[in-house]
Amino acid sequence: MADTLFAVLIQIQGDALLLPNAAVSEVTAMDRFENAESRAPGWLAGWHTTAERRIPVLSFESLCGRPRPENQKRQRVVIVNPVGQRVHGGAFALLAQGHPHLLTLKREAIAAIDLRVNDRHEMILSRVRVAGQEAVIPDLERIETELAGLA
Repeated sequence: MADTLFAVLIQIQGDALLLPNAAVSEVTAMDRFENAESRAPGWLAGWHTTAERRIPVLSFESLCGRPRPENQKRQRVVIVNPVGQRVHGGAFALLAQGHPHLLTLKREAIAAIDLRVNDRHEMILSRVRVAGQEAVIPDLERIETELAGLA
């Protein structure tokens, strides 16, 4: 079983993110989403509100310098478990363009490939080919560092 990886493939506009299954705590619809204030950083899409906390939701596309996608019915909020203790409220979320897909992979099914010219290298650990498509493995610690400034 050590050669088996459990992951979540998250579609974003023009790309996909690959996260370990354990990093994702929940996927929800946009019904508890509120847009960010106009003075917020461009990568902060808004907030996901629950009974006990207000979770920052970011657009990975915007964090990497690309335009933020327009809100759509198919979008989902993917709540991510933090790696460290920097994120106020204990979690953050990513906007997904549709439902994420659970993957069970053999290690040899993942192949590292070159970053794209327009990738924001400091936000990406690796770009890979998996399940017949390219995906980005984001640097969750770096994302948390960016989010820490919101508190």
